[in-house]
Amino acid sequence: MQHNFDKYDSTYVNTQSTQYDYGSVMHYDAYAFTSNGRPTIVPLQANVVIGQRTTMSSIDLQEIRMFYNCSATGQTFPPSTTPG
Repeated sequence: MQHNFDKYDSTYVNTQSTQYDYGSVMHYDAYAFTSNGRPTIVPLQANVVIGQRTTMSSIDLQEIRMFYNCSATGQTFPPSTTPG
């Protein structure tokens, strides 16, 4: 599973010139693939949450709109709710 943590530069990945997205729906959580119970990812920025799988982040949406040249704005999906 080590290949899941390979780093790629901008010649391989197009981030649409956006900032690093700790809140991306695609981001692994801090303990992804751990074999010893210790974090496999430690964010450089303090006090950020990584690894959410609830909804796309605002940067996710921005990158998609830029990639597809979409000028739409506003909320794309209804807010997600967690069953109580």
